[in-house]
Amino acid sequence: MNVLPKIFQHNMLPTIILILPLFVFASDTITVKSAVIFNTACARCHEGECSGRMSFHLPEEAANQHIRRHGGDLSLSDIRHLFKLLRYMKEECSFYPLPHALMNDQKWDRTMLDTFRSPSKQAYFMPLGLLKPGMYQLSFEALDNTKFCAEIINEEFDFSDKDSLFGKTNKKELKFHAEQHLYYFLRLTAQQAISLEKLTLIKSKRVE
Repeated sequence: MNVLPKIFQHNMLPTIILILPLFVFASDTITVKSAVIFNTACARCHEGECSGRMSFHLPEEAANQHIRRHGGDLSLSDIRHLFKLLRYMKEECSFYPLPHALMNDQKWDRTMLDTFRSPSKQAYFMPLGLLKPGMYQLSFEALDNTKFCAEIINEEFDFSDKDSLFGKTNKKELKFHAEQHLYYFLRLTAQQAISLEKLTLIKSKRVE
């Protein structure tokens, strides 16, 4: 039985925010690190394969072999976490719940951003939060002028935007449209190490 049958119950948002750090992560022992690894290295291949409320029947050992083959050098704990994340995605058709939401704080500095950075240092996966329909603007400030790909994905695995961001400075911006009142996530990937110093999210006043 899943700890949370479906996290995207919008009327439960205040309760979910309060219990996530203590209840979900402590009970399931799923770490943010494991969730970031899964959502940057594994999720792309499985986002379109969820089975809704159907059971996940792949034996754990078979799944572990798959994870070792594609995930590289991982600890036994990481492999177990990734198996649970794979099962959750396939059964719930959603991303595993993560604590915090950028929209709540509007601005994160490097300390918070490093929480959602992959061990390879070439990717990030961050929860933007529950967004109302409308235009939004993300502003990135990195250590250097590294080119990276930004993907905005909602809780139903629909892409709101996907863009390659590069320029002559270390500051970049991305505007996107949230079509539905859903949870949204930001995935960043790069061909080399990327280090964000600051990330802000605001709702645009003007509809574009």
